[in-house]
Amino acid sequence: NFGRLGDGTTTRSLIPIKIMDNVKSVSLGATCSAAITKDGSLYTWGNNEYGGLGNGTRTDSLTPIKIMDNVQSVSLNCYHSAAITKDGSLYTWGDNLEGQLGNGTTTDSLTPKKIMDNVKSVSLGIDHSAAITEDGSLYMWGQNSFGQLGDGTTTFRNPTPKKIMDNVKSVSLGDYHSAAITKDGSLYTWGNNEYGELGDG
Repeated sequence: NFGRLGDGTTTRSLIPIKIMDNVKSVSLGATCSAAITKDGSLYTWGNNEYGGLGNGTRTDSLTPIKIMDNVQSVSLNCYHSAAITKDGSLYTWGDNLEGQLGNGTTTDSLTPKKIMDNVKSVSLGIDHSAAITEDGSLYMWGQNSFGQLGDGTTTFRNPTPKKIMDNVKSVSLGDYHSAAITKDGSLYTWGNNEYGELGDG
């Protein structure tokens, strides 16, 4: 459903179906999909209720639609999305009710908008986002009801990226919790812990 397989239908498939050529990476959200081709073109398809496909509409797409050029990586939530271009620029789009796009507003964006420079990786939760810059700084923004931004509060802040940690080499976000690995191999977790997802006992 929603056309998330990108084959032009809403029929499930029990076997792999080829839909594109010359693809170098792929990312999946809950109900949408994205692929980057070898020339750096970003394509998205599937559910677009919140504008997460970035094509300027809220209409689902049953086939891949080209969104951007010169993209090196993409991360999807399907409510909102993010891509890093080859020059290290971070673009976000989609749902922004909780400031998860990091553009200083809480207004949805139906097309990609640049919010940061010198970014090497990005990860998205349901309503919060994180990025690591080239110098190892971890920035976070968006919903903070469970402390998932790691700023020591559960207060909603101005929806712009805010530095949380140094010396970070990777980050991964769950629905309402977050995790980061520092350059010395230490693992940090924070946010919602209803099911013991923080691993702190």
